[in-house]
Amino acid sequence: MVQQQKKTIELNQAWVDGQLVAQFGVSPQRIYRDIDAWLEEDSGGGDVSLWTQPFEAPAMKVEIIAKQDFTLCGLSLMAAVFHRTHASLPCRLESDFCDGAKVKKGDVVLRGTGNARSLLLGERVALNLAARLSGITSKTSAMLEIVEKSAARAQARSPRLLETRKTTPGIRLYEKYATRLAGVRNHRHSLDTGLMLKENHLRSFDGIAAALSSARTSIPVLTKLEVEVTNLSEFREAVAGGADVIMLDNFALDDIRIAVAERNAERNKSGRVIDLEVSGNLSGENIATYAGLGIDYLSSGALI
Repeated sequence: MVQQQKKTIELNQAWVDGQLVAQFGVSPQRIYRDIDAWLEEDSGGGDVSLWTQPFEAPAMKVEIIAKQDFTLCGLSLMAAVFHRTHASLPCRLESDFCDGAKVKKGDVVLRGTGNARSLLLGERVALNLAARLSGITSKTSAMLEIVEKSAARAQARSPRLLETRKTTPGIRLYEKYATRLAGVRNHRHSLDTGLMLKENHLRSFDGIAAALSSARTSIPVLTKLEVEVTNLSEFREAVAGGADVIMLDNFALDDIRIAVAERNAERNKSGRVIDLEVSGNLSGENIATYAGLGIDYLSSGALI
């Protein structure tokens, strides 16, 4: 069997900018503003160790080496950080990998040459970003595999695995990309990309049906209505009130089965499509239990 040779990618500025647009769907300038803030946080009033470097800093080789097996995420961000600290100075970076690649312990993830001061200034920010995002992608991939295999054993349609808004402030854009890279769908990115009536919202209304009626008159026409319920009585109110998606929060397994059966009966009777989402303390240790129940979504903050 002939072993396929790795394809080396030159991580120049044009490649980086193109990847930033394709991966995150925003302008490179938006991401460079974030990088500037991260570099400013790390350098503070100035990296005092660089004050000891000669003014004409020499060229330096850089290699980022994997310390364990993982799924890579954040290569373009690492390269963007180093290009940012170099400004107009020459910087040559390359990699044999791309985001989503399976990296083995000892692999060189990124290598190149650049200005010593510029590389040292950017190394910690670059490593922090890639380590954080690669960890999320690796964990999400593992949990997704559990869900899909469990559903297959149960001969059931696999539910969609989703992350939540339980993200790190300031880097949600990047963390949600990391889960998406692993093959899952994103839940809402922010409060304006979907309406979810949770327990605290419902306290302002006289029941779930009233809350749904009020919401339907004011939300954008393409926005789905989701409501969180904590028991079967609330679930039935949400069905009657016209919810598009119903989140079963911390439901017992038997109650989930009842909700699925009643949702299916409603679909057969009226043709209404109601998606069911299960959430609450889902982790790699217990998520397999929920995979074959006939629900549509499993949302877990544990991914991030």
